Amino acid sequence: MANITIDGKEYDLESLSDNARAQLGSMRVADQEIAQLQSKMALAQTARNAYARGLAQNLPEKEASANKKKDVVTIDGKKYNTEDFSEDAKKQIGMLRLTDQKLTALQAELAMANMARVAYGQALKAELNAK
Repeated sequence: MANITIDGKEYDLESLSDNARAQLGSMRVADQEIAQLQSKMALAQTARNAYARGLAQNLPEKEASANKKKDVVTIDGKKYNTEDFSEDAKKQIGMLRLTDQKLTALQAELAMANMARVAYGQALKAELNAK
C-alpha cells in the first residue's frame, strides 16, 4: 500500500479516484519537465558564459567613434565597429545572441510548466476535498 502526503495529510494512493490519480500523474510529468528545462537552462547559460569569455578575449583594440551609429556593436558600454571584429569574434557574437534567445525561450517554457504544475495541484486538491 503506497501513500502520498499532500498538505500534511496522508492519502492511500489506491483509494484515490481515477481523476485524482490522473492529476497526480500529470503533476509528476510537470515536475520531470521542470527538471529537464532547468538542466537545459544551465547548459545554455554555461555555453553563453563561454561565448562571452571568448568574445571578451577577441574584442577589437579600438572603439568606434562617438558619432558612428551604423554597424556598431555595444559590449559592456563600449561601442565597436562590426568590421573590426575577427571572424571568430563575429561567430561568438552570433552564438551569444542565439543562446540569449534560447534562454528566453526556455524561461518561457519553464514558466508554462510551472503554471501547469500549479493547475494540476489545484485540481488534485479540489478532487481530494470533494471526498
